[in-house]
Amino acid sequence: MRNGKPERFMAVESCDEVRRNVFCRYYGECLDYAIRKKWPGFSCQSCECYEQERLEGEALSDDFARCMALAFVSGAVDLVHEMPAR
Repeated sequence: MRNGKPERFMAVESCDEVRRNVFCRYYGECLDYAIRKKWPGFSCQSCECYEQERLEGEALSDDFARCMALAFVSGAVDLVHEMPAR
């Protein structure tokens, strides 16, 4: 983790309880770090490295994939049981 300083954060009942700077240029690095550590979540609340970044196109898709990976690793999403029946 070169720039961002995420803190481990437990899973919460409401998104309002989580403090993340999703438009920070280091957010992807922090997401990857949390996934590698298999954290249930993370917070940016104590980080002072925020730099705004606007994601577009492929970068936005990559960010979405990392968010889904964190949700899967943390147990917040169970892809097997949450897929609609056909």
